[in-house]
Amino acid sequence: MNLVSDEVVLQRPEDVHFRLPVFHTDSACAGAVTSYLLRRIAYRAGAYAPGIQEFLFHELNTHRHGGTLEAVQQWFTLRSSDLYALGYKLHCRRVNNRAAVIQEWVEEGRGHRGAMLPTSYGKIHPGYPRDEMNHAVGITVDRLVASDPETLVMIDAWPNPPDSTNDRMPLSKNLDAAHRDHNYHALIYYWVGWS
Repeated sequence: MNLVSDEVVLQRPEDVHFRLPVFHTDSACAGAVTSYLLRRIAYRAGAYAPGIQEFLFHELNTHRHGGTLEAVQQWFTLRSSDLYALGYKLHCRRVNNRAAVIQEWVEEGRGHRGAMLPTSYGKIHPGYPRDEMNHAVGITVDRLVASDPETLVMIDAWPNPPDSTNDRMPLSKNLDAAHRDHNYHALIYYWVGWS
């Protein structure tokens, strides 16, 4: 009996489209986006296994740990050793670059990189000004529709009101202007070996 077939093809993580949830919040957008990006990068690296570590990622969905870029950066500093102990070889770095530079860097990582950019909500979603909100979006490589090829997508934890379920979308044409309002500060995330 022959147990090996020449017709079997092994699947890689990028061969399967796995849809992670994006937590919707208007008080911890930076953290909710980061939570999504970290889980997505870990999945792409073949290390994501929902379980005990979810409580770590959930902390980012609170205003205390996810309300601003600074809060997220501090959370990552405090939790990076815990993540590493759980097998998550993730790194975070604060940068000061235009959106186009960050997009190119994320795209070159083919799913092993992501970025969180603080933005002005009213510029990302014209007609829905909410400038008092600490808004942020994520950039990663994913599919908008399962049958589409992978491309750069924007993750929004607080999407615009008419379609509040659409938290994954093409990059906004106003992304650079919305990012400029926050002096081009951003956090970039990457799996060890994909810097």
